Amino acid sequence: MSVEKLMQRSVSTVDRSTSLVDAARQLMQDSVGALVIIDVSTSKPVGIITDRDLVAMLAKGLDPKQTNVDWFSQPPLETVRIDDAIEVATEKMRESGVRRLPVLDAEGRLAGIVSLDDVLVLLGREISDVASAVETGLVQEHAVGSRASWRRL
Repeated sequence: MSVEKLMQRSVSTVDRSTSLVDAARQLMQDSVGALVIIDVSTSKPVGIITDRDLVAMLAKGLDPKQTNVDWFSQPPLETVRIDDAIEVATEKMRESGVRRLPVLDAEGRLAGIVSLDDVLVLLGREISDVASAVETGLVQEHAVGSRASWRRL
C-alpha cells in the first residue's frame, strides 16, 4: 500500500518566521500535535515542530515570543514521497526516531502528512480482519465437526 492511501491530506503549516507562541496557538486551534514549517519562497517544507518541541524550548528558557520556528528547520528534513510504500515510511520513522513525516508530491511540494498513529490504526484494522477470519474459520470447523455424519467416519 502506498503512503498516499494512508496520509492525511489536511496539514497544518506555519511559515519559518512564525514565533513559538504563535505556533503553540496554532497547534491548539487546529487540534494537532505537529506543524509543518514551510519556506514561503519555495512553498516547500523545511521542518516540522511538535508540541513536545515547544515544551523542550520552554524548558531551555527561550522566550516563545522572540524565538521562531525556523530553529526547527535544520536540514535534512525526513520526508516520504506520495508513491512510497508504507514500509518505506515506517523504516524512515524508525531510523530517524520521528513519529510524523511530511509527504511530498513529484515536485517536492507538501501533499500530506503520515504519522505513526496512522500506521498503527491501519495495522490494528488488519489484525482485526485476520482475527475475524480465524474466528470464522474456527466456527465453521466446529460446525462441520459436530455433524453426526462426520462422527461416523
